[in-house]
Amino acid sequence: MGEWIYRPNLQEDWMSLVFLINLLVILFLYKLEPGRLLELFNILNPRAYFGKYSHEKELNYYSYFNLACFALIVSALSLTYFSFSGVFGRSLLYSFEFYYLVLGLSVVLWIRKILIQLVASQLKFGTYLFLPAYKSFTIATQASFFLLGVLFLWNYSSIPKLMTESLMVLLILIWMVNQIGIFFSFFRSHSEELIYIILYLCTFKIAPWIWVYFIFIETKL
Repeated sequence: MGEWIYRPNLQEDWMSLVFLINLLVILFLYKLEPGRLLELFNILNPRAYFGKYSHEKELNYYSYFNLACFALIVSALSLTYFSFSGVFGRSLLYSFEFYYLVLGLSVVLWIRKILIQLVASQLKFGTYLFLPAYKSFTIATQASFFLLGVLFLWNYSSIPKLMTESLMVLLILIWMVNQIGIFFSFFRSHSEELIYIILYLCTFKIAPWIWVYFIFIETKL
């Protein structure tokens, strides 16, 4: 009667399932287009990937490949915030909080994409944004692959936390540098469109993250 009853760690159970799903998504990408996935992993030569896959057909974000990449980006961002939520305020502990964050982030990012397309088409500016937006999406996908790997090590390995956390900071810095590089390259090519560039950055690059925080994190989690 007085014996301890073993209860599984539910936190690890659901998070393990999330990592398994991410692995299955990556396997799906490999089965779909193995050569493309391997080239996507090559972060040292991104120009080769852009030159091969930035034509009109591959700019379709509703293709199976790009939808799967989008799922990985959302998952990596949500897992990152979930893992370090204690640093920003109240720690998130339960699976429903993670799923709620994934849903909210997905909705906001898709709304942002639709608004960008609508505004850009109205301003006759859409053709200029296709390639920079696709480069940004590709870099985010690449960062997500490696970030998911580091997050897995951070949660399940015996590697010192300082090492894995340093790797995460490095990945985020590389992502930021690449995003800034895309912006300045775009600005040099279209300096006469400065007002639209500022509108794009403020409305579609910065504001969505503020929406996610106040709508789906600050008020609900």
